[in-house]
Amino acid sequence: MDIEALPTKGERTRAHIVATAAQLFWRRNFHGVSVDQVADAAEVNKATVYRYFADKRDLALAVVKFNGAITLEVFFAATFDKYSAPQDRLAEIYRLAYQAHAAIHADTGDVFGCPMVGLALELGQDMPEIREEADRVFTQVEAYLATIARDALASRGASGDAETLGRTLMQLQHGAFASSRLSADPSRMLDAGKAALALIGFPDTPILEKEDSRP
Repeated sequence: MDIEALPTKGERTRAHIVATAAQLFWRRNFHGVSVDQVADAAEVNKATVYRYFADKRDLALAVVKFNGAITLEVFFAATFDKYSAPQDRLAEIYRLAYQAHAAIHADTGDVFGCPMVGLALELGQDMPEIREEADRVFTQVEAYLATIARDALASRGASGDAETLGRTLMQLQHGAFASSRLSADPSRMLDAGKAALALIGFPDTPILEKEDSRP
């Protein structure tokens, strides 16, 4: 999301606060971050945060929506625009996820997993709207993955249930984020990516570009 391209100063300020909170909640979790810390990191005063958000819970919902929009735009819509072959699309999705994890690991020595799942697990019981928003995003992700599955089956002249395969790919992706986070090892994304490519019938498709290297 290009915050500077937003038409009004108020929209840019709100988006900047959300983007700042998204990073803090992702790295430290919701309960580990105060509104004061969000304000300090965003370089605004606390009153400004409350001008745009009723409370920290309201901010958390905005963060989930922000993370969902980034996920759908950067990881899926842009990938589908860039590639047409199903195996290339799936490889790119995992390449982007690995590169994001690897960059964070290089910076912090840690891996933080999926930001939407993190907040949904932490807050979903008390804030069902958080869980519902995350589920809405993941339903769209699953639809993208089902399209990949359907195109892969068609390209090989194979029969199969694309929706079920797309759901399996979704679960594998969830597992990859969890495994990478628990082990603090971004290369777990590559392992999952290879498994996903094998599931759609393209086990020999590389994930990393030639100039990339696996640690």
